[in-house]
Amino acid sequence: MAKKPLAAGFTGDVAEETGVSARTKSAVHHVKDEAGMVGAHAVDHPAATGSAIAVIGLLGLAIGYMLGMSSASRDRRWYRQR
Repeated sequence: MAKKPLAAGFTGDVAEETGVSARTKSAVHHVKDEAGMVGAHAVDHPAATGSAIAVIGLLGLAIGYMLGMSSASRDRRWYRQR
């Protein structure tokens, strides 16, 4: 069974759309389809989704910590005034 309805009544010639608007509509359509697939997968596999979110969060925390430490002042005497 098809997930999307078919337009079976049209028998004329189809002029292919070209240009930025047609490509944008196509891109938006593909993004919506992919987002729906990701959402369906997340519903089907909640443990894997939670684990993936936790791992990504921990990686982001580690990267943020390392960036913060690398940009910190090397001067250990924080009480010294300039």
